Amino acid sequence: MTPRVCGLGVIVGLFVTTAMTCQRHALPATADVAPDSLTGIISIAGTGFEQQLVLRSGNNATVLSAAGPDSAALSRLGGIEVLVVGNRSTRVFQVKRFAVLSVAGSPVVDGVLNNEGGGLVLETSSGRMRLGNPPAALRGMIGARVWIGGPLDRGPNTYGVIVPARS
Repeated sequence: MTPRVCGLGVIVGLFVTTAMTCQRHALPATADVAPDSLTGIISIAGTGFEQQLVLRSGNNATVLSAAGPDSAALSRLGGIEVLVVGNRSTRVFQVKRFAVLSVAGSPVVDGVLNNEGGGLVLETSSGRMRLGNPPAALRGMIGARVWIGGPLDRGPNTYGVIVPARS
């Protein structure tokens, strides 16, 4: 082989190796892909053993899949409007997290109840909100994830349990 042909082979080899390396780094990592989100009303489809969580939005129905704790929480929210964030596949929407948006058409706040100086505080994804005149039953639910409707600063409030407090 002549030095010229050998040198050309080395250059082509370096080019191919460099191109493969650049291509590998140009592909987005799975963690960098932005998740999808959907908004709709939770419903439970099927009976007994064959139950599925479904998100209904307009004329669309999307089957949801979630890890055990989120699946149990979502099953408590039948008839409630939620925002789900996760990844869509051809068959299901894999839920990574969710938030309750409204109940019976009225906006609500989703968060975890805490006791602060004898008063109740709702810790949400956007901050802490002091409850002015909460229903008495909420005092026994410290640590529970709940949705609360109505004026938080003065009440009256409606509420529902998303995830019960740990015993």
